Amino acid sequence: MKKNTSEISGIKRNLYLVMSESAVTAGLMAMSVFTPFFNSVGLNNEQISLTQIIFTIVVMILNVPTGYLADRLGRKWANVIGDFGHGFLLIAYAFTNNFLGIVICESLVGIMSALSDGVDQSLLKHFSDKLAKATNKSESKILKTKTARLECYKQICNLILLALGGPIGAIDLRLAIGLSCINHFAGGIISIFIKDDSEKLVATHKNPIKDMLGIARSALKTKPLRLRIFAYAIGREMTHGIIWIATPLFLQAGVPLSLVSLVWAFNALMAIVGAHLAGRFGHKLTDSQVFLVPMILVTISMVGMGINLNIFTVWLYGLMGITQGWTAATLRPMIQKYTKPSEQTSVLSLAQVVAELVYIPVVWLIGFVADIKLEYGLFATVFAFLPVSILIIKKLRKSV
Repeated sequence: MKKNTSEISGIKRNLYLVMSESAVTAGLMAMSVFTPFFNSVGLNNEQISLTQIIFTIVVMILNVPTGYLADRLGRKWANVIGDFGHGFLLIAYAFTNNFLGIVICESLVGIMSALSDGVDQSLLKHFSDKLAKATNKSESKILKTKTARLECYKQICNLILLALGGPIGAIDLRLAIGLSCINHFAGGIISIFIKDDSEKLVATHKNPIKDMLGIARSALKTKPLRLRIFAYAIGREMTHGIIWIATPLFLQAGVPLSLVSLVWAFNALMAIVGAHLAGRFGHKLTDSQVFLVPMILVTISMVGMGINLNIFTVWLYGLMGITQGWTAATLRPMIQKYTKPSEQTSVLSLAQVVAELVYIPVVWLIGFVADIKLEYGLFATVFAFLPVSILIIKKLRKSV
């Protein structure tokens, strides 16, 4: 009994460390002022979209290889390197002053992001499964509950960072970007203390590329898993491409620049609400019902603001926050249910790649039409995601 109590205590400690690292690195202090910073060095909305496309391409190319390396060599160390690297690059970012410098920084940040993408969730599942076995509880329920709770913690940290970043950015945009390194350094330090005893991936070929291709082919051939990978990609990107015109939207609606960070903070607060709702109700719903929620919320938010953007309707953007919290808490566990323990990071990285393939044309489309008229970016979001979301819901209803 004493041994079991000690074992449970160790598992909970590692869970706490994983969730703490994931939470503190989830936010970006300077997020609300990045678009004004880009504008200050001469970038328009389409150029901003191009920098994000370049970042996404880098992450997309490296995501599966770095996920494979994490599964093979150690997930925690991928996090340590990614967190510290991200922190140092944000300091460098604060000194950039042209399009080329931003592209270089975005590309390097993309490498660090690829290293840590999927690692937190893989470790979360590993320790959740261990806790379930040690306490004779449902593995699925513990994972879903922990994922939803983690998303709440992430958004609370994000809320705090946004509340700090706006006022600092109003004083000095570059200072806000430079100080954004602090939480990433903290995440790297926390990761060092994680005892990663998760199952390692055993290579089946001497050539690692063959292994990676084999994992990708197997995942995409498994119909329930393939469908949930695409559901994750669409659900994640519903709220992603629009963020680069969010600050201009708030400003056009009449929100002063000094208070823009409060709107971002409100959105983060709504994300906490979304994650909390997912924790309460997500495990009671079918996968198709889980996916129906973000589709409805995004449509209401984008159409409502697009028809009449003003100081009152701009608060509909909070529905995007609820969507973000809900999808982050519910969609990854859907993938993990059909994924082997040794391939968790690789498959989650593959899902991320699919999401990035969706993001590239969408973020360009939103940036392009927003340069014509800002509100068109809102309608472009609905145009891009509503039809495919309806199709995914129909297929999820038929899926196991």
